[in-house]
Amino acid sequence: MENRPEMGENIDLFNRYVSLPEDIKILLKKAREKSSAVSREQFLAEVMTGKCPECGSSETKNCEKAEGIEDFTVGLCVRCGFLWCSECGKPLSKTLHCIHWDICRKCEISDESGYCGNDLLECKKLRDVPE
Repeated sequence: MENRPEMGENIDLFNRYVSLPEDIKILLKKAREKSSAVSREQFLAEVMTGKCPECGSSETKNCEKAEGIEDFTVGLCVRCGFLWCSECGKPLSKTLHCIHWDICRKCEISDESGYCGNDLLECKKLRDVPE
């Protein structure tokens, strides 16, 4: 893969990797073996952002460094321009604020940041939210 990180980034990545549970390390290794990514950024997009729910392209990235968005949970398809919440998969065409964030924040089983540990795609409250 091209775009090799600097030495300090390598050490940080290595330290994070060795602290992961063994089953996660195995999953990451399998994902890397199946990946067609040619750069670190492409691989991270494949793993963290996933394919575009609109056109199916794997040319995606998160919007952490996108001016005006600056949110790593917003996915962007480089091919078709589609924006979506990479946590729940809902389109973000009308606003860059995903409605699931408000629902999760108000949920009685979530913590103060809106996290409950449940799979968002399995949540009954989120499944019925209109797009």
